[in-house]
Amino acid sequence: MNLLSFPSKHPVGIDISDLSLKLVQLQTKRHKITLQTLSRLSVPEGYITDGVIKNKAGVAGLLQQLTRETILGKVTSKEVIACLPETKTFIKLIALSRAEENVAAAIKSEIEKNIPYELAEVNYDWQIIAKDRREQKILVGVIPKIIADSYAEVLEEADLFPVALEIEAAAIVRSVLPLAPAARATALIVDIGAARSSLIAYADNTVLFTVSLPVSGKKYTAIIARELNLDLAKAEEAKIICGLDPSAAQGIIAATLAQMGNELMAKITAALKYLTAHYPAYGKVGSMYLCGGGANLKGLSDLMTQRLNIPTQVSDVFTNIALSQKQAGKYFQKKLTTDKKITPRYQYQQDSSPIFATAIGLALRGVYLA
Repeated sequence: MNLLSFPSKHPVGIDISDLSLKLVQLQTKRHKITLQTLSRLSVPEGYITDGVIKNKAGVAGLLQQLTRETILGKVTSKEVIACLPETKTFIKLIALSRAEENVAAAIKSEIEKNIPYELAEVNYDWQIIAKDRREQKILVGVIPKIIADSYAEVLEEADLFPVALEIEAAAIVRSVLPLAPAARATALIVDIGAARSSLIAYADNTVLFTVSLPVSGKKYTAIIARELNLDLAKAEEAKIICGLDPSAAQGIIAATLAQMGNELMAKITAALKYLTAHYPAYGKVGSMYLCGGGANLKGLSDLMTQRLNIPTQVSDVFTNIALSQKQAGKYFQKKLTTDKKITPRYQYQQDSSPIFATAIGLALRGVYLA
């Protein structure tokens, strides 16, 4: 792989998922963090399934292509920070008594009680987030060794050097929420993806817990394609353009996406009950942020605000980055045009930036922890 040989103090952030690879590298100019490199590739079906790499040689080849065939700029480092699949990771804030003398042993006991793996089969890490006179709050992260090893191996096979493998929730939070010390208000982040979705509960500058949501944008695109006799690409465009508008496509798309919204909100409601029961000190959720490919579905944020009574908005994944209007327009805006049989023909400007939330957060780790 012909990467430039001079070093960069900013490692590359690479988001590896079932259906796509996304790359972001940042740079610092005049005390501002700016976008240096951007890249994205689709992953053929079967290469990665539910976060498990099935075709290492194929994924390694795609990673090499990802670093060569960029959308913006050039990759100037072989050092990579990559995410681990959310469906295979465990992250939770636990509380231990200050009287606990052997914290490491207590954490091992908590892990054994809460994960479906033997302790010898996992890698885990933890850090103390806060202490008071009675207890200490500790953030615990767990990943099966076989998954972590396979991600490290495929990066190395692509001639890249993994300096860190990070749980996806930590990266998403870093891109969506301000990095400056925030207020105590509890927030939810919902990542709506093509193959799966996830929810992150966040408060007091730490992740409280994550929940994998079996809600797939791909599933609903397939339903729209079948109902309207469209190919999948056209159905995806129709889904984005029409959203929850009941006047478009005889209401077929809106009705289908309402099912998706109901599925999402049922899972979020369950998570809210869990939050109230297990983390009562953090009070009510003050805001909710959407990211991922499904974040921009027309009408979804309004529907969730109304139904859940939580102010909901599409995430600004450039909250901590100085992005120029020229870059925003050129690299993250795409014109889509409807088919006449769907709705009266018009153009729609799609914002693709929410799908880069994880990659941006990974790259920001390289900046802030350098």
